[in-house]
Formats: sequence, structure tokens, C-alpha cells
Amino acid sequence: MPKEIIAAIDVGTTKICCLVGAVVHDSLGELGLRLLGSSVIPSRGIRRGVVMDVPEVTAAIGHVLEGAEKAAGLRITSAYVGIAGSHIATTNSTGISPIDSRHGVTGADMQRALEAAQAVPLPASREVIHVIARRWKVDDHEDIRQPLGMSGHRLEVDAHIVSGTTAAINNLAQCVLEHGIDIDELVLEPLASGEAVLTPEERHMGVAMADWGGGTTDLAFFRGNGLWHTEVLDVGGNHLTNDVALGLRAPFEVAEEMKLRYGHLQPERVAEDEQVWATVFGDRPERTFSRRFISQILQARAEEINEIIQERIETSGYGQMVPAGLVLTGGSSQIPGAVELSRRMLGMPIRVGRPGEHVPIQQLSRELQSPAFATSVGLLLWGLHEDSRAIHFPMNSTIREESPVFGRLQGWLRSLLPG
Repeated sequence: MPKEIIAAIDVGTTKICCLVGAVVHDSLGELGLRLLGSSVIPSRGIRRGVVMDVPEVTAAIGHVLEGAEKAAGLRITSAYVGIAGSHIATTNSTGISPIDSRHGVTGADMQRALEAAQAVPLPASREVIHVIARRWKVDDHEDIRQPLGMSGHRLEVDAHIVSGTTAAINNLAQCVLEHGIDIDELVLEPLASGEAVLTPEERHMGVAMADWGGGTTDLAFFRGNGLWHTEVLDVGGNHLTNDVALGLRAPFEVAEEMKLRYGHLQPERVAEDEQVWATVFGDRPERTFSRRFISQILQARAEEINEIIQERIETSGYGQMVPAGLVLTGGSSQIPGAVELSRRMLGMPIRVGRPGEHVPIQQLSRELQSPAFATSVGLLLWGLHEDSRAIHFPMNSTIREESPVFGRLQGWLRSLLPG
């Protein structure tokens, strides 16, 4: 059983969000959550998903924790924390364990196989964040989702290994631990977002997900309910905003408002004569601009992002494994025309993923049902579903003992079954 209270902290490039939920049972006895409180503030000290100013991020996390605790009426003692950024890297590995034919596959056998898969050579500057089972094999039986209890002699796992730089991991962890908050687990953000926006049918058939964050775009491939591949693209929604700021010669905050209020990724759908006011630099503090011009700026950068996504899908080798297409999520996926542009360029089914009706969270506000909060909501769900997915094994080298946060991070690494 998960804990009675689950908290999530999403430290993003544009915002920091904390959600608190209570575990409940529905009328059928299924586990769910009731949202108790939430808090969101603009992000500070983060660039491209990575902590660049520890004191500033620590202070910001303190503010968002205070707001969430006040809204929930309780003190947060631990949380699931999202991690992303350009420092994330992935690789695939296999691990093998013998099976005692008298008992069949046990949890200990699965642990040993995953530990063997984790034993990949990494530079001293990197640490493993997740070891995720993509599929299992028992003797000659392949593509097994759940091998527990199966008879055989040899268990093999095909695993996806997610790692990050030690410095980036420790900096993020220290910003949270400074407030007396234990980290239940550091969770790769596209994994969390997938929990919130993907349907079971999409996961089973095979689907790609692109989370357009502020500093980066996270691309992930899911199939058979497991994560098969992840990539972090070093471009995101802030690049669209920056392009508008340069084009209008306006402050970044003004450009962000223009993007959200007036942007469209299909400029031909915007009337040629539609004008909008914007505060700009210079001796003329306000000027009018063509809304179509703003949309053309946004379209150019969005096309570039889609070209990168298309290239990565092709080079990954998983393009034929996603018949369910691509799910867009994250704040920039809300810009009108995003679905049409991606569908035209990628030639596959496209939809925008929102934490919606299939999410088992009561009292989820309309604001939190936005794609911008996919990761935040997904972190809560990750904590809710952990016991149905996790096989725990010792930390070993995942966070080295000389790390200043080792003692309080021992609980966050989990070996994962698909789904």
C-alpha cells in the first residue's frame, strides 16, 4: 500500500509546483487520490531543467512548499521530485539471473537480473536514476511482461537505463532536502508525464510523447506498457518566447504573454489585418503588431522542434513501434495549431495530452488539468502506483556514499516493471 499522504514537487524551467494528495478508495475499491492542496510559483535559478543557482532554487522551493502546506492543512515530510534537463542520458542493457526450478521466478531473481543490467560502465561524473525493465525472457519465452512465478532455468531482462550527472542530481536534491523534506524518489519527468496523459490503450499499442517544457522537450517512447526509449531535446517553449521577444524587441515577459494570448502555429488562420498592442523597448513604449507576424515567428520555431522530433524518431529505430502516434503535452502544446502543425509534419496521429477524466484524482482543478501540469500530476500518480510496479534493491553505486545527500536519498531508486 502507498502512504496515506503523497506529495509531488515539480521543479521546472518556467514554474515550480507542489501538489499534495490523500490516498482514497473508490466505490469499486480501486486506489485513487483526493487533492488536498497545491501551490505554483514562477521558477527561479533553473536553466534548461538544471539547477543553476542553489540558494535561489532552495528559496523558491521553500515558498512553494509553504503554499502547498497551507492549502492542504498539513506538513509535508517527503515528496516525489521530478528530474529532467539536458544532462539526462539513456542506454539499454541486459541482465541475467539463474532461476531455481523448484520455485519459479521470484522477486529476488528479478532483482538480480536488474542489478546485472544496471552494471553498465558510466563515467565517474554520472549516476543511475532509473533501471526500467522493458521486457523479460524466461528460457526461450520472450516478450514477457510479468515473469513472476514462471518456471524455467534462466531469467533475462532487457532494461532501459536512465542516468544524470552527479552534480545536477545532488544540486536538485540539496534544494529539497534543505527544507527537511525526504525524497521518496527522483522521477524522470517524461515518465511522470506519461502517467498523467497516456491511455492504457496507447501504452499497449505503442506511442511517443513529446513534453514541450520551458527549457527542453522530453521525447519518450512507450510500448507494451513499458518505457522503451527517452531523449531530452535542448529546445523548448522558452525558445519560442525568446524568438518573439527578439522579433518585437520586447521584454521576455511581454513576449510570453503575446505567445500565450495571441499565438497560433498556423498563421494562415489569423486575419491579416488583426493588430495587437505590446510593450516594447525604446522611446515608444507601446506599439501595435500584426498577430499574423507573431504567429509566423512561433511557427518557424515550432517547425524546427518538429523537425528535430521527426529526426529523433527516425534515428531511434522506434518509429514503426508507435502506431498510436504522438501525444503532445507541456505548456507550449496548448498554442492553437500545435496539433495540426505536428500532424502535417510528422504524418502520424497527434493529440494534446491533458490530465483528464482517466486520471484517478478527485478535486483536480481545471487549472491542473492543463498540459502544463502533466508532470506535476503525474508525479502524484507515480507515488500512488509505486507498489504495483516496484522491485526494491540496494542502492549500490547509484548515489555514491561520499555524496552529501547519500544518507537521505537511499529510498528513491526503484527498479521498475513495465507499466
